[in-house]
Amino acid sequence: MWSWRIMDRAPRDGRWIIAINRREPDRRAVIRWDPVSSGDSEPWRVASCDYGYASDAFTDWMPFPPWPDQGETADASPSETPAASGGETLPNRL
Repeated sequence: MWSWRIMDRAPRDGRWIIAINRREPDRRAVIRWDPVSSGDSEPWRVASCDYGYASDAFTDWMPFPPWPDQGETADASPSETPAASGGETLPNRL
């Protein structure tokens, strides 16, 4: 089970993480620490755009869950494809 962690312990090695926005707690962002390209004022970079956030812009973080095993997806029937959201399956629409 993955749980949220305080931002003080977020990795600062450039890996992508999921974070909760301080001003909009219902929003999540995929971010990484990158002070070199944005300067010290906005070290958190967002994956979906070329925008940076201040170091205190997020309250909590969590790592991405591990990739599913190849065996898990091979068990899906030919008419279903694993969805990106937690193992649900969606029918193929080919």
